[in-house]
Amino acid sequence: MNILVTSGGTTEQIDQVRSITNTSTGRLCSLIAEEFGRSANVDKIFYVCSETALRPLSPKVKYYPVRSVNSLVDAVTEVLTKEKVDVIIHGMAVSDYRTRAVSSIEAVAEALKAKGEISAEALKAALDETSLDTEHTKISSDMANPMILMEKTPKVISLLRGLAPEAVIVGFKLLNDVPESTLLDVAHELLQKNDCDYVLANDLRDISGDRHVGYLLNKEKKYTCFATKQEIAAGIFQQTQKHRREAR
Repeated sequence: MNILVTSGGTTEQIDQVRSITNTSTGRLCSLIAEEFGRSANVDKIFYVCSETALRPLSPKVKYYPVRSVNSLVDAVTEVLTKEKVDVIIHGMAVSDYRTRAVSSIEAVAEALKAKGEISAEALKAALDETSLDTEHTKISSDMANPMILMEKTPKVISLLRGLAPEAVIVGFKLLNDVPESTLLDVAHELLQKNDCDYVLANDLRDISGDRHVGYLLNKEKKYTCFATKQEIAAGIFQQTQKHRREAR
């Protein structure tokens, strides 16, 4: 049995020295990987992670360090097209946005003046036209009013079922300070939309060190609640193994 785990958080570049990062230590996913690594039934664990994510110590692990969402897509696609993967744990905190353009208020104002138009489309076009080459340089610290235009990144979780039709897929959903019913509803919507088998729903207010309240939902919206990272890791391992046994 082979396992794919994504862990940590992605980082999107603003310029050569600045970036926007999704904060995640990868602690939970490293524990999940170690839990699978202790099983005699597991042969390989493909661990796709950010450079700073905590890494499991199992000798069964092969590491795939990534940085941006694009590099995450490339790594996941490579693993799932070259290897037979039986269980996917997609726990990485993936950036929803990446930098499209970086300019200044002054440059954008001049571009809009030249266009003689003020609209959302004109503003986006002006930002594109005046954008700096931040891939090869840094924004000057003398720029008084920088503007950053962000754009949506691809949803990695939406790619998984197409790449691994037979795999057991566990997605993750993190919200902050919402009612339990809302958390469960949103997590179940994510499960249905992306054809996951399970989603681990958690609220940022309930995470502190190894204390980590998580709800593992299935397609029928039934769930098991865990109170620590260790319990979550063990619960995900046990539930995915039960799922595979029952599917045979």
